Amino acid sequence: MRLKLNILIFLLLIRIVVYSQYSITVEFADKKLKNSSIGSFELRGILYASVNDFCNLFGYHTFYNAESQKLEVKINNHKIKFTANNDFVIVTDEKGELGVIQLENKTVFASYSFFIPIKKLVNLFSNVTGQSIQYDVKRNKIDVGIFYEKKKYDIFGIMYDVKVNGTMIRLMSNKRLKDYDSWVRYEPGDKDKKNGWLYLTIADAKADVEKLKSVKPAGIVKELLMFPSANSVQFTFKLNQKISNTEILQDSESNDLILAIYTPLEEKLPEKELKPYEKNIIREKERWKLDVVVIDPGHGGKDPGAIGVTGTKEKDITLAVAKKLGKIIEMRMPDVKVVYTRQSDEFVELYRRGQIANQANGKLFISLHCNSTSRKPSSAKGFEIYLLRPGKTEHALKIAERENSVIQFESDYEKRYQELTEENFILLTMAQSAYMKYSEHFAELSSNFVQKHTDLEINGVKQAGFYVLVGASMPNVLVEMGYISNREDEKFLKSEKGQNKIAEALFHAIQQYKIDYDQSIEGLKQIGAKE
Repeated sequence: MRLKLNILIFLLLIRIVVYSQYSITVEFADKKLKNSSIGSFELRGILYASVNDFCNLFGYHTFYNAESQKLEVKINNHKIKFTANNDFVIVTDEKGELGVIQLENKTVFASYSFFIPIKKLVNLFSNVTGQSIQYDVKRNKIDVGIFYEKKKYDIFGIMYDVKVNGTMIRLMSNKRLKDYDSWVRYEPGDKDKKNGWLYLTIADAKADVEKLKSVKPAGIVKELLMFPSANSVQFTFKLNQKISNTEILQDSESNDLILAIYTPLEEKLPEKELKPYEKNIIREKERWKLDVVVIDPGHGGKDPGAIGVTGTKEKDITLAVAKKLGKIIEMRMPDVKVVYTRQSDEFVELYRRGQIANQANGKLFISLHCNSTSRKPSSAKGFEIYLLRPGKTEHALKIAERENSVIQFESDYEKRYQELTEENFILLTMAQSAYMKYSEHFAELSSNFVQKHTDLEINGVKQAGFYVLVGASMPNVLVEMGYISNREDEKFLKSEKGQNKIAEALFHAIQQYKIDYDQSIEGLKQIGAKE
């Protein structure tokens, strides 16, 4: 008993020391509030800051529920909810509309205070309050600037971020921008297309023209012209060199709109000006960039897969969604090649699917399936996504067993899979550990976007030992789109509307994943920095 008490006291002392060891200075530009500091600590190379201290500094009202270990913060008409040991933050606005922000690391509860990574803290409160809040790493200070005119303008800021392969323009917005269009125009005599104009029109939005034009353009952008009207605003960017592609993206963590302008790499960094090691770096980055997505429609041919309540065949749904998803990628991401493991009602062995992906130099492997239970109809329903690891739960093991059972349709399957013992399977999954953080990231994005774009129940990210994922030497996931043994899910999955919604959701996940993945290759973002 005495030993347990001593250990408890020691742990409490550690928590207090960790909390008080570091502090971050907070400076206010308008001097209405006194400069102060908030508690912080560093864990695994990541700096965490106290949400409670930050709220107390600004006088925000907070409510702590000790039983559920939740913290609710009220700021004007917004509510922000933090949960201990959870990597999601819930934000609701005055209309009751819900927003879910995923942290890179879980919220830490220590010394009666909630801590989140400092970068997330400043971004979150800046977006909610409309106030300029930035963290300076070198000075270890949070700079609090003036309030933006949130009520007057929807688009209140612009940032130019110069990359090796182009320029990213971030339009900071107070609301979600849903209706926009862009195109590029060149002068008739510009044969080399080195002096184009990029037009971006955003409907139902007002922009702070004076403020945005005061920001000096950078990178590819030589000049910015703006033409506001009663119902829209047009951005006209004068370009100073040839571009290869443009892309409009929604930031997953804010209302910001990101306009990505890509240049041919050889024009940005001519080979003759590069040192040998720089050439190698560029070559490696080119080799690893996300340029091939492999879509694997599960089952096919003599293998129908699961059979639904009304006779729907899994193989038909997976192929239909795969084709819809592939078509969207080809239309909206022309720089990404789509490879299918099958494009018709044919039987393709599990081992062959991995071979197809590897031979195509795939960078992401998505295996599409429909879930089912032995009993029909069943109450089990919802979307879930699996990673390649030995199954943890009986449910996951049963799913893997059902999907893996298709090897019985293969000739000589006993000989081919005899080496895949439990021990060897674990070794194979360990060999894929280099891709796991990317697989996890894509799985989380997929789950989030499916929740956003469909009414399917979300059962989360799980793990199990699927043979089809073993051979794919790249980030990979197995998607169970829903239960065709459930009448509601089956109706949704076999409908054109339902298939389009799932394809659209998965496309958005791929699109966001490509941004994060490419940034991780450039060293601008870390994927998978989890506890």
